[in-house]
Amino acid sequence: MPYSILILDDDADFNSLLTDIYEQADYVVTSITDPLEAVDVFSETDYDLVVTDHKMPEMTGMEFMQAIKKVKPTVPVIMVSGYLENDTIRELISKGVGGVFLKPLNIFSLLERTSELLEETEKNKISSTESANHPEEDGSNARTAELGFDFWSYPCKTGVSAAFAEQLFHLRNFKSTLTLVGEPGTHFRRICDDICGFYESESEHFIYLNRGTFDEVQMLSFIEKAQKEEAERITVVILELESMDDVQKKLAATLAKREEPFDGLDIKIRVIFCLNDDLDVLFDLGLIDENLYILMGTAEVRVPPLRDCHTEVGIMAQQLIIEVAREKGIPTLPRLERAARDLLSQQAWKNNYEELSCIVRRLVADYSGASISVADVRAALDKDKVESTISRVNSYLKSQHLDYLRAASILFAGDRRRIGELFDLDESTIDSK
Repeated sequence: MPYSILILDDDADFNSLLTDIYEQADYVVTSITDPLEAVDVFSETDYDLVVTDHKMPEMTGMEFMQAIKKVKPTVPVIMVSGYLENDTIRELISKGVGGVFLKPLNIFSLLERTSELLEETEKNKISSTESANHPEEDGSNARTAELGFDFWSYPCKTGVSAAFAEQLFHLRNFKSTLTLVGEPGTHFRRICDDICGFYESESEHFIYLNRGTFDEVQMLSFIEKAQKEEAERITVVILELESMDDVQKKLAATLAKREEPFDGLDIKIRVIFCLNDDLDVLFDLGLIDENLYILMGTAEVRVPPLRDCHTEVGIMAQQLIIEVAREKGIPTLPRLERAARDLLSQQAWKNNYEELSCIVRRLVADYSGASISVADVRAALDKDKVESTISRVNSYLKSQHLDYLRAASILFAGDRRRIGELFDLDESTIDSK
């Protein structure tokens, strides 16, 4: 049976064009020019996909999508418009739009994305049915039964983290780029491991790169290795992009756009960018150029900080305790007391998962064989605060020391001997500063 599509566009001529395109591709089409009427028709009829204009008199495409998602949240939506700001495009995608197309349309891209979304929706229906028919007997993976897929970087017990997991799963088949924006300390690698876990095939290869490992030679070497292992597609995860140098940033854009030296490779490549700040902020600071700004803005997902899902922190801490205990070969797994979990959930976690991991490692290191109590957690938190304060003080003193050296260098016209006598330093140490 052919798929049914609802088309909404107040421009009658363009609406007719869209209708012709889809009908020639063997879809069953309902065409409407009034948004309010379209909401009523959608509520009373089963559609497999919706294509809507964004700028309309009665309501915007975003408002229309929000209205129909309240009725049937799983129906995918494609947005078309004559012009949209980059910020608007990113917001639409973050709110769940399956594809954004600007006029004049690339018909082939529109039909290709339509086919992908319909296929994804069909797979999700099958996955949800199988999950309902075959629940885990021991209840150890309840989140899989609830979500319809495995997700481990968050327990997904709150609406914020569950929505994040579902958004990533929805975008898992992105073709070119995906941008994850999370605060400092975000566990990007674990999140990308979850994205990798959405694929059961060994033909999908994930490559993780940071400032120290990302260069052209390394990248081509990784690609060659993946090709030898008969990979059908490579997903390159670029961590700490904002801290990379200009050569690496240019290489990242070249890789994502499949330009030389990556243009002749006989393998599909896509890129996940991981950032610790908003794209707009990075662009305004000059840390990314317009080319990267546009590339990374096409599909942007914000990673929830721990403070937005604080009730899950205790569960995450217990999971970390199990991992660290196994890593250290501790035969008896430490257990967090309920009050201890509650105390962890009340913290601000300014450095997010990285800070939580540090505290858990300290708790396991001090583990005496009994359960981990509130007193144990308080001691670990206090110790962490002291060490953090010492680190900040040392950093401040070091910066002040360098300022004094620079001032002395100006005062003595760069005479290393006189500078050394003032600070009791040899000339080689001064050079290293």
